[in-house]
Amino acid sequence: MPADMPHISENDLIRNHIFLAPNGEYRRHLVKLCELCVEHEKKVLLMTQNQMSLPGTLKKPRSLVHMERWMSIALKDIESAPRRIIELYDCQPRPDLIIFDMHSIVAELIGRPVLQQCSRKTLVRHVAKCAAAFCNYLEMVHVSKQKHNRNAVDAIVIMPTETYPLTPAQFKLLIGLYFSGNELYTNFSALSERIRLSQGLH
Repeated sequence: MPADMPHISENDLIRNHIFLAPNGEYRRHLVKLCELCVEHEKKVLLMTQNQMSLPGTLKKPRSLVHMERWMSIALKDIESAPRRIIELYDCQPRPDLIIFDMHSIVAELIGRPVLQQCSRKTLVRHVAKCAAAFCNYLEMVHVSKQKHNRNAVDAIVIMPTETYPLTPAQFKLLIGLYFSGNELYTNFSALSERIRLSQGLH
């Protein structure tokens, strides 16, 4: 596990991660990770559908500098999410940690009565568009950071394991197409430890 590998070089670190979440219990741990990163002057971008219970330090930044380190974007519907994600590229500064809470977006997707009437094919297309938009955005951030010789970015994609509109085969295909090479986690503590190591928070 990450905690047992203090000798790992920065070039060898896997910086793209998937957390497979069976429910919404990851939220508290996620907020704590965001708060830790911000406390260490790391810039964090959270894309979610959830209204999370944020601590005061994130809900009401202490200063303009503090506010620049923390951004939470509510993707209000899955149809417009791909466009909103790409538009984020114009936002400065570039984040050190990007979290794409697809779990909450999919939950919103399958919970809306108007979308429950859609075919499975349409729902799958929505999910795939969101995944593709996020990967395009992440790649642009990677290139920008390399171009300006800045620290690499870490990314977490939170994906649901239950009530998913994809079949198991489609789910594997989605990961293979857009998240190939990402490290999978089912334990958020282990994932947090890897981010701590990658971002130098120890």
